Amino acid sequence: MRLQPVITQPFSPQGLPSREVPGVFGLLSLPDALSRRGPLVTFIPVQAQRGSRGAVAFTHLAVPYGTSEEYLRLVLPALIDGLRRGDRILYVAPEENLDLVRAHLGPDASRIRSIRSQDWYGHPARVLAEYFDYARRGGPSLLVGEPVWQTARDAAEWARIEAIVNIVCASLRGAALCVYRRPAEEALRTHPRYLDTAGEHRSGRYVPPQRMNWEPPPFPAAPESARVMEFDLATVRNMRSFVRATATELGLDDDAADSLVLAAAEIAANAVEHGAGHGTVTMWRSGPDLVCEITNPDGGGIEVEFPGYIPPEQESLRGYGLWISRQLCDLMEVQTTGRESRIRLHMSV
Repeated sequence: MRLQPVITQPFSPQGLPSREVPGVFGLLSLPDALSRRGPLVTFIPVQAQRGSRGAVAFTHLAVPYGTSEEYLRLVLPALIDGLRRGDRILYVAPEENLDLVRAHLGPDASRIRSIRSQDWYGHPARVLAEYFDYARRGGPSLLVGEPVWQTARDAAEWARIEAIVNIVCASLRGAALCVYRRPAEEALRTHPRYLDTAGEHRSGRYVPPQRMNWEPPPFPAAPESARVMEFDLATVRNMRSFVRATATELGLDDDAADSLVLAAAEIAANAVEHGAGHGTVTMWRSGPDLVCEITNPDGGGIEVEFPGYIPPEQESLRGYGLWISRQLCDLMEVQTTGRESRIRLHMSV
C-alpha cells in the first residue's frame, strides 16, 4: 500500500467537446485558485492500480502552455493519473517546473523519475534511442517532457525526432506528453493529438512522417580548401587514417575523432558493399563544426525511410551503419540526387 494523490475537487465534464477516440488520460480538474498557498492534493492510502492503459496503443500528445497556472492544469492531472495506474513515469522539465510539480505532489514525487530538461534533451538521436529503450521495458510508461534547444538547426532536428516517435513507438503501450511554451505550431504538425485545458483533441495540422519533406535544402558546395580523398575496397583502411589525421589537424579532440572515424567508416563500407564500390570523402571546417562528407556516386540513393533514425530490428544482421553513424555524430544529413547519395557528418570542434 502506498500514498496516492487524489484531487480534492471533483471534475464535471459537461460542456467539453466529444472525443473521436477514447482519451488516454482520465479527465481530472484542479481548483481554480492554483496560485494560492496550501496543498492542492490530498494523500490517502490506496492500493496501486492498473488501469486500461495496457490495451491502449501509444499516444503522442503536444501540450502547449503559456503560464505556470496553465502548466499545472495540464501536467499535474496527467502525472497523478499515471501514478494511480502504477505506470513508470519519466518527467522532464526545466528546474522551475520541476519544483512547481514537486511542491504539489508532496511525498508521491519520489515515485516519479524526474530530470531537468537541459540534462535530458541533448543529442536528438540518442534521446530517441534512450526513450525507446525506456518505453519498451517493464510495461506501460508515461513521459512528460519539455524539450529545450538553442539553435534553429536544433529545432529542425527535434521536429524530425518528434515526427519519427510516432513510428518508432507505435507498437508500445503508454504515452508521451511533449510540453511546449506557446507558440508551438510545429508541434501540432508532428503530434497526432494535443491536450489543452478543455481536454484532448485530434490535431488538424498533423502531418504523418511519411508525408514530410525529410531532405535538407541542397548542400552548399564544399570550400576549395577542403581535403579530399577517393576510396574503394582496397583503400578503406587508408580512408580511415585520412579522416583521423584530418580531424585532429582541424581541431577535433581524440574522442570525437574516434567517433567520426567509426561513423565515416560505416558510411564508406555501405558505399563499397551496396553502392558503386567506391566513393569520395571530403572534409573541412564550417564555423564551429568539422564536416565530413561521404559521396557515393552510383549507389541508387538511400533506399530506407528515415535513414539512421529508426533502430534496426534486434534480429537483423544489416541496417546498423546509418544508425550507428547518426548516434556517433552531432548531426548527420542525408541527400540524394539522381543515383548519387551524399552524407554529411558534423562534429562540433
